[in-house]
Amino acid sequence: MSMSYPVAPARPERNEVGGLVFDDPYQWLEDDDGDGVAAWQRAQDELARSHVHAWPHYDRLAARVGELVEQMDARNLVVPVRYGPRWFRGRVPDGRDLMVLEAADDVTGPWRTVIDLNELSTGGIPLRMSPQPSPDGRLLAYSLDASGRELPELKVIDIDTGKVLLDGVPQQRPGLVAWLPDSTGFFYMANADPDPAPRTASGQATEPDRAAGAGPAAARMPLRWRLFFHRLGQPPPTEPEPLDIPHMFAIPKISRDGRWALIQVDHLRPRPHFLARIEEPAGGSGPPSWQWREFITDTGHLYKGVLAGDSYVAVTTAGAPRGRLVRIPLDSPGDPASWTELIPGGDTVLTGVTLAGDRLVLGELVDTVSRVRILDLDGKELGEVPLPGPGSVSSVAQGVIALGVMDQVIGCEDAITFGYTSYTQSPAVYHYALDTGVLTRLQGAGHTLPGLVTTRIWATSADGTRVPCTLVHRADLDRSRPQPALIHGYGGFNVAELASYLGPVAAFVEAGGVYAHAHVRGGGEFGLQWWEGGRLHAKQNSFDDLYAIAERLIADGITAPDRLAVQGASNGGLLAGVAVTQRPALWRAVVCGAPKLDLMRVARDPVGTAATLSEYGNPNDPADAPVLMAYSPYHHVRPGTPYPAILLDAGANDPRCPAWHSRKFAARAQAATTSPHPVLLRVWPGAGHGGTAWTTIVEQQAYWLAFVMRELDLVPLP
Repeated sequence: MSMSYPVAPARPERNEVGGLVFDDPYQWLEDDDGDGVAAWQRAQDELARSHVHAWPHYDRLAARVGELVEQMDARNLVVPVRYGPRWFRGRVPDGRDLMVLEAADDVTGPWRTVIDLNELSTGGIPLRMSPQPSPDGRLLAYSLDASGRELPELKVIDIDTGKVLLDGVPQQRPGLVAWLPDSTGFFYMANADPDPAPRTASGQATEPDRAAGAGPAAARMPLRWRLFFHRLGQPPPTEPEPLDIPHMFAIPKISRDGRWALIQVDHLRPRPHFLARIEEPAGGSGPPSWQWREFITDTGHLYKGVLAGDSYVAVTTAGAPRGRLVRIPLDSPGDPASWTELIPGGDTVLTGVTLAGDRLVLGELVDTVSRVRILDLDGKELGEVPLPGPGSVSSVAQGVIALGVMDQVIGCEDAITFGYTSYTQSPAVYHYALDTGVLTRLQGAGHTLPGLVTTRIWATSADGTRVPCTLVHRADLDRSRPQPALIHGYGGFNVAELASYLGPVAAFVEAGGVYAHAHVRGGGEFGLQWWEGGRLHAKQNSFDDLYAIAERLIADGITAPDRLAVQGASNGGLLAGVAVTQRPALWRAVVCGAPKLDLMRVARDPVGTAATLSEYGNPNDPADAPVLMAYSPYHHVRPGTPYPAILLDAGANDPRCPAWHSRKFAARAQAATTSPHPVLLRVWPGAGHGGTAWTTIVEQQAYWLAFVMRELDLVPLP
């Protein structure tokens, strides 16, 4: 029986984008504050919530998901980092919803609270913090964001006294702090356009704008990132550094000895575009000075590295598509003829290099399995970190590495810290002492999932490329007939999605389902060419890779179209959205989490523009527009199509993949489908792009799993 949906009238509006002309019947649903939009969204959300919660096995599954989350000790899995004599870590205490930042004199504790977001939150508003302690460990700069809107405030406190040394700056979206080594000041990035929210003389947002994280006008303000410098004890800066930053993403970095500063530009192909020598004043009195110059301006390759002495030591894809390690003199104009190759390119993917005292720590992927080696400053191997097993290492205790901006480990003077996980081994946080070679587990329950097997299969994509997929299922699974299967994929932004503990998804596998992790092109698992092969005008390859894997699973008798689901979030939400519109008959259920689904109007959102145009293309560019229109999911919903069950899962405050994408798609798909399967829209209040309260995060996992298991007729174990 078909469902009865809240009515969304079609109100066609003519668009001309990138030379293409089309009518948009649900453009009115883009405006959060538009007439009838909020009421329609609430009705959709209630329908979706009641439908899934009415499944008689929902409570049992939710309880099992809660158990699995607690077993993996996820509340405590933040990799600690040392500044001066102090270690810092974050965790979510039992019974609380938000993070607490703690400090200790030893990496094993005892820990004391520095900031408790639970105490700062008013009215149940979820808060998220990005902390950056000073090099001496005495001060803390942190950006504080409310409700996932990514409109943070910047503050500085004295850790010992709690005294507020900076209570806001006049720019929008401040963050990415880089301290001077003497802890007297710092660089930070911010949006240089005027902040529409009223502020006090100190730069602090006035009420009620502060509590709400600023309003719609601030969220829609165009992005123009600039670098600022603030010296403690002086008023917040109003003028940026005299730099024309040629990208929407940039990070300042300062060498440990304080003699050099650089600006790393681009989140996909990072490069030290600007460099400055920090000069001490004559006679030793007064503030230091600096003058910026261009350093590495090549936009075609990745240069991700660290300042070491008078060199920049970096992993680069120049001359090696999977990366090589080079040393670049800082006094050169970035001329490759002056570089020294420390580690040549090969079959392994070099993910990044970290400085730990006078040693380099090199992260690598060997067929999607992590390896970490210790080198001297000339690239000579000193040893390999003894990992707990074949799995993934990351600085965020998850099996994910964004190769443009993340490292696998965090380094300090004599040690490294990192997170480790595998499909069946719960995440744990480790400390590795470089001098003694002792590996110590700091956090993590060490929980395993017994009775499961992990295998690798390969499928051949439309252009002949072989694409891997990792399967996880019960060892005693009946392979004589098709079983429920769930494909998860991402495939974008040079992000390597590696082996990661199943966690809540274990409830699906232990009930008899097959979990399939698709390593499609667009990701960073196999280097530059793998990423380039699934982005911009080659983006269709990502989708073809997914279909090839699904067809391989079906051909091998592992599953069947009426027992197959696909799920992805963020870029993976787009992957799922394309899959359901291009190949609707291939799936029984589809979950689009935090998706972008209308690629012709993404430029209306400043954060979404900054995050995605360089990966997908610009709809306003006549060269890109036809490519985007060819797969933009919203524009390919066809009336009279028997669509599978679809769940659109969005955060109400998500600035990167705003909920209007899901609203428009839901309205169009509900009007178009001829099947009895539901098309559901769930928009979570107070949620951003992955940032919300702990209880909501756990509930979100239980909810989409319940949707899938209900549609695939898979019952959780008693």
